Amino acid sequence: MTEHVYFMALGGAQEIGASCYYLRLGQHNIILDAGTGQKEGAVYRPDFYSLLTSPFLQSLNQIQQIYISHAHADHVGALPFLMHSAPHSDVYMTAPTAILSEYQLYDRNRYLFSQKGEAQRLLTQSLLERITTVSFLHPFSFGSYQVDFYPAGHIPGAMMTLFTFGKRRILYTGDISLEETPLAQACLIPKDEIDTLILCGLHARHPHYQRPAGMIEQKAQKVLDMVHRYHRSVLCQMSQLSKGIEFIKLLNQYNHNHIPIYVDSGILQVAEKMERLGIPILSGSGLVMGAQPPGTPHVFLTDRQIPELEGFYRQVRIDFTLHADYRDLSELIRRINPRQTVIVHCAPSDIPGLPTIEQELMLDGDCRTQFIFAESKEIYQLI
Repeated sequence: MTEHVYFMALGGAQEIGASCYYLRLGQHNIILDAGTGQKEGAVYRPDFYSLLTSPFLQSLNQIQQIYISHAHADHVGALPFLMHSAPHSDVYMTAPTAILSEYQLYDRNRYLFSQKGEAQRLLTQSLLERITTVSFLHPFSFGSYQVDFYPAGHIPGAMMTLFTFGKRRILYTGDISLEETPLAQACLIPKDEIDTLILCGLHARHPHYQRPAGMIEQKAQKVLDMVHRYHRSVLCQMSQLSKGIEFIKLLNQYNHNHIPIYVDSGILQVAEKMERLGIPILSGSGLVMGAQPPGTPHVFLTDRQIPELEGFYRQVRIDFTLHADYRDLSELIRRINPRQTVIVHCAPSDIPGLPTIEQELMLDGDCRTQFIFAESKEIYQLI
């Protein structure tokens, strides 16, 4: 087994939520992402028990490295639990991902720690201090394998992870974008040949889905127009923190009428940290919301529920997708042309009978890849 490569999806296989994948390179036990999911309002973690009943591990203490692709909760939400259960593991992510993860896992939920006690707060804080930040195109060596990190697009700091193990090269994408977003460049595809592509293919079963062009920009312009035209304040309820900082960037870009833009203190704190890393967000503005909303018509961004403000604002739910659509996924596979593609993080088709990306590309004479739509808890030996 020393030269073999194995893969298991512990969560986020042919569903969205709790993305977490086990990769075994020879004797190295590696985890790719550690997210949470939600079903019927209940939060759930990956199925780590299935890993402990596999031939590979008897204890999570045997996990050596954990790589986090980006800071969305479905990829990072279970990290404190995993780090506590695997205290000898090393955790790697980019600096922007570390900042966003700290907010997701600690700052945003700080009010919970007063209920759970000081010990829980200190434990979470100490776990986050164990994180090692990495840079794109600066490799790490772990003896029998080397790892390189590439921009994934999607959100600031998102990374693809490339493993070189002997003569084999395995690329885990995390969530990706082939086009620039307001705060992130497009993904950077490695130049050398890839043997196995582990692809987060949200829309691999949705051949008719195409991400609308200019969707985020139109939302920002609409919000500003509502304030300017109707002289009423608008509260933008952000579905995720990372989308909030993307949206701030666009509001500032299109704010030709100089409408005041307020953010809650948590979002402002994260935006300022990101700016110190050279990621422009606030563009010289960013008013923090006080105890009482100002009387002047304005925009207020928050990712928290604030019931006491209902009625004062016209509330708008802001959500959008930054995932690669079906066309982008097809193009990515064609450009990489791996020997094998393992598809995870894949939403079921909402229209029975539609072709999958596998059925399309198998008709392409230039595409050599073999497909695996990985199922949860199944063990796959990779090429």
